[in-house]
Amino acid sequence: MITKAPASPSATVWRWTLEPPPIPADLVLRLQKYRNPAAAPRLIRAAAIAAAAEARGLTSPCAVVWRGPVALGRDHAVTLGERHTFHTRLLSRLLADSREAYAVVLTLGEALEQRVDAMLRQRFGLEGLLLETAGWAAIELLIRAVRRRLRDDMCAPGTSVTHRLAPGYGDWPVDDQAALLGVFGDVPLPVCVNDAACLFPRKSISAVFGVVPTR
Repeated sequence: MITKAPASPSATVWRWTLEPPPIPADLVLRLQKYRNPAAAPRLIRAAAIAAAAEARGLTSPCAVVWRGPVALGRDHAVTLGERHTFHTRLLSRLLADSREAYAVVLTLGEALEQRVDAMLRQRFGLEGLLLETAGWAAIELLIRAVRRRLRDDMCAPGTSVTHRLAPGYGDWPVDDQAALLGVFGDVPLPVCVNDAACLFPRKSISAVFGVVPTR
C-alpha cells in the first residue's frame, strides 16, 4: 500500500508491480485486423511471433489503484472521492449501483516505446508496427488481469466490479484525463498527462470500475 495521501481521506491507494504477460502472436495479428491469424502471410506471422516475444522483455508493468466513494448527482454528475466531479451519462450509468469505485492507472514503462521509435528511425517499419501492437496487446491482457484481481481478491463477498470505462469513451471527454488522475492526490504516479490529454509513457491507460452487488 502507498503511504502518501490520496485526494479523499476515505480512499485507499495501492501500487502493484505486475508480471509481464505472455503475449499471443494471434492477438497481435487480430489487433492488426487479421480475422484469421492462422491465414496471415508466413513472414508477417513470423514477425508477429518475434514481436510478441520481444515485447514481453521490454515491459515493466505497474498499476496504481485507488478505491474510494462514489456520489451521483443531477445532470449525470459523478463525484469520485468527494471532490472530483465528472459530467458524463456513460459513467453515471456505469456507477448507478455503486457506492464505491476503483480508479486505475496502468503502464508498461518506457522501454518498449523507445525500442519502437528506434526501429522506425532505422526503417524497420513492419517490425516496429508489430512491436507497437504487441505493446497494446500487453496492455489489454494486463487490464483484464487487474480487473480479475479487483473482482476476485479485493471485493467483499456479495460484490463484484463493472467493466472498464475511461475518459475518451462515449460522452466522457478525453480532456478529463488529468482530472481523473487528480483522485490519487499526492500519491506518485508512473504516468503524466500532456496538454492534449495523452498519457505518457504512451503505453499507459486509465480506468474506472464500479463496485456493484452481485445479482
